[in-house]
Amino acid sequence: MNRKENLFYRYCAGTATAAERSEVESIIAGSPSEARELELVAEAVEVRRRIEQIPALDAGRGFRSVSAAISRRRRVSSLRRGVSRAAAILLLPLMVSTMLLGLKAFHKSHNEPVYVEVEAAPGSISRFELPDGSIVSLNAGATLRYPASFDGGVREVALDGEGYFAVVSDPEHPFYVSTSSGVKVMAYGTHFSVNSADGHVHAVLEDGHVRMLDPYRREIDIRPGEQVSWDAASEYISVGRVNLYEKLAWKDGKIVFRNAPMSDVFDRLSQRYNVDIVLHDEKGLSEKYSARVTFSDETIQQIFSYLEMAAPVKWRLSAPRQNTDTTLARQRIDVWLTE
Repeated sequence: MNRKENLFYRYCAGTATAAERSEVESIIAGSPSEARELELVAEAVEVRRRIEQIPALDAGRGFRSVSAAISRRRRVSSLRRGVSRAAAILLLPLMVSTMLLGLKAFHKSHNEPVYVEVEAAPGSISRFELPDGSIVSLNAGATLRYPASFDGGVREVALDGEGYFAVVSDPEHPFYVSTSSGVKVMAYGTHFSVNSADGHVHAVLEDGHVRMLDPYRREIDIRPGEQVSWDAASEYISVGRVNLYEKLAWKDGKIVFRNAPMSDVFDRLSQRYNVDIVLHDEKGLSEKYSARVTFSDETIQQIFSYLEMAAPVKWRLSAPRQNTDTTLARQRIDVWLTE
């Protein structure tokens, strides 16, 4: 570990002297790349602290086989590689959730099921295996709660956010994805995604068979290449064809826009890169422009540089502010659209 890395670590761990803190603050002043490096170190220190606080659990042999496959460690890009790849999306290896913010086990008694809760850290994608062998990919900020073992006739998980499911076929035991709005998506063996947020539920079918059940148990089936949507405000269900590549590329670490309005572009970039994007658009110009582009491992700075060349966009990246607990607040990007 070189001197700068050691300074950054001591600063984030709260062990730096006053002189060292002053030196670090001088390094990051006016340098977004140095500030980003410091933010990554702060995140790594926080994850390490959380790991050390995990209590010992004994939830039986079934849960131990699951918990042994799920690790809670945060992998941060090496500082020596610089910040050019630091904001890239990190796809996690199968069966290993290295970017998890939390893993919670709920063990009440011998006769009650044990549940596992997994959350994909902001700016990351988490991929893991369920007890039945089905594979789940969680998009940034999404949470999935599921039993440590699927007992009985139904396989059911609870989703908040966006997830992609590759469900192991079992005609006798349907697979349900439930949401906080009361909507459920049912499958037997198929590949599909569900996005539950802000009073809306969207399910996109890649292949197989999916059925949506709304809170009133109205049912609707969709075909591969279709999306079924539920709007809680209107209690309306709609079905339509979609571009599967655009809707599902996120699970492979890509961000795909196909004639998307600029406001949607900024919302998705904010989620994926864990930054606050503030759009200044008093004249409503964002509706006049749309984006047709694919991003993979570009940093947020590179993406906004591309947008600036393709559209009348001006932007400014602010250095992250330090919270009282030594962690760093999310970076902010102000965006202006000009005529």
